[in-house]
Amino acid sequence: MNRSSLSTTCLRWIGIAVFIIFVFNCTAMAAESTGYPRSIVDDAGREITIKMPIEKIIPLDSCAAKLLYLIGAQDKIIAIGDDVVSRSGYLPDIKNKQSVGTWHEYDYELIGELARDGEKTAPNIVVLCTVNGMDPVKEIAPALEGFPDVAVIGLDTFKTENVTHDLEVLGVVLEKEDEVQKNIDWYNEKIAQVKSAVAGKSKPLVYNEMSSSKGTSELNSYGTTSSGNKLIEIANGYNVLREPKTYSKISWEWVMTQNPDIIMKMGAVDTLGWAAAPSQDAIGLENIINEILSRPGASTLSAVKENRVYVVWNSILSGFDNVVGAAYLAKIFHPEIDLDPDEISREYMSRLGLDLPKDRILVYPPIEESEGN
Repeated sequence: MNRSSLSTTCLRWIGIAVFIIFVFNCTAMAAESTGYPRSIVDDAGREITIKMPIEKIIPLDSCAAKLLYLIGAQDKIIAIGDDVVSRSGYLPDIKNKQSVGTWHEYDYELIGELARDGEKTAPNIVVLCTVNGMDPVKEIAPALEGFPDVAVIGLDTFKTENVTHDLEVLGVVLEKEDEVQKNIDWYNEKIAQVKSAVAGKSKPLVYNEMSSSKGTSELNSYGTTSSGNKLIEIANGYNVLREPKTYSKISWEWVMTQNPDIIMKMGAVDTLGWAAAPSQDAIGLENIINEILSRPGASTLSAVKENRVYVVWNSILSGFDNVVGAAYLAKIFHPEIDLDPDEISREYMSRLGLDLPKDRILVYPPIEESEGN
């Protein structure tokens, strides 16, 4: 081989090497720009790797669904659990999504079919469920093991202490970190506003009755490990039930011994609060108030004497909604403070893509009416 041919061959190999390096760098840059694969640890302590950008999401609980709306990922929802409709059916377009069933009765074959992309299951779908609750990950994940490319993520988004952390996890999964941070900044700002408004105020004694309670025979209240208790503390109140449980059965006689300054009965409803008076909703709410007032010895309680008995929409005590709940509780406990929970509620609803209608109420009776403000 002469010198000219050798030079030509060397140049050819150099060119090939440069091309290979170029392709490798482009591939690396593409991988870096999309940021996948990505790894997260869910609330069950399970490490999960997301292999590619997520295009399909099936939230099984309402709190997780709301977080998806907050970060602008609702267009990726292809199906839902029935809990999403029953607790947040007011979310835009949510009722049009296909149902995959209700707690403990999910159609896993349907989930697998929805995950398919042609003849195979592409790793671009996640199923969001809870760690503890009606649809625990310990049941959902094993049931979907036959579809290894379906990522099952357990997030207890309903817990007050998990709100910002779980939103961050979803931000990593969906590459929505900027949207997540904006919402976290807003949330922290509003919680700080509530805390500042109630700082230094005396703490009223609060009895918080679950919506499932009936009459005086089956009463349940939230203990110190519940999200409701944490919100009571944020709003500068004192939960009279000091048991370190999420909830406990109690008796009306026990409530009488506590003599609470405020009585709150949770109201479970699948709409955006209730229709304001005059309405059938208002009649039903008044009946709930009257049932409490008619209980034996109720007239001797401070809460009854001071007209501080309320029905509160239970949705605002869990998940990201609790920023609204904290504001309303603060105003219930301390009606004199300079805080507008309606405005905070409107801001939150706008983040979900909703307007808060003027004819809907989240607390009954309206705080300003009951306190004469």
